[in-house]
Amino acid sequence: MSGMTFSLNVTKNQFLNESISLSQDLLADILFAINSLPTLTHNNEYIWNYHLSKVTSDLDQFVELTTLISKVIMKQKNQTLPQIKESHIHLLFIVKAINQARAKSDLVALEELIKYELKDNLTVWKIDLISQTKRLLST
Repeated sequence: MSGMTFSLNVTKNQFLNESISLSQDLLADILFAINSLPTLTHNNEYIWNYHLSKVTSDLDQFVELTTLISKVIMKQKNQTLPQIKESHIHLLFIVKAINQARAKSDLVALEELIKYELKDNLTVWKIDLISQTKRLLST
């Protein structure tokens, strides 16, 4: 019976490691897409909105995936991850502000939110929060 338990735990850890790897890939795709956004002008607003919609969709998947990962780790390791929760909340506020700026056609606010707020938050994930999640998993 203990062999089965060990096998199940290895499978859980493999699943978590694969999920973390997937979140890193998704994060890299989002950052690449943000850096590849064409310069925002009224002439290419349709194309820009298309790319931004894709970023928003990928961002939603990233938040869902990392939320599930953190919940599993919190349950498995019995540890809270307040920085991850705070970052998720901040990401949701950024997305809300982006959607409001899009609705108002406030191009300046939109560019500022993406270049600074969103990119900074995702960079924190890339540098710190994913690594923190990996460390918690390995303990």
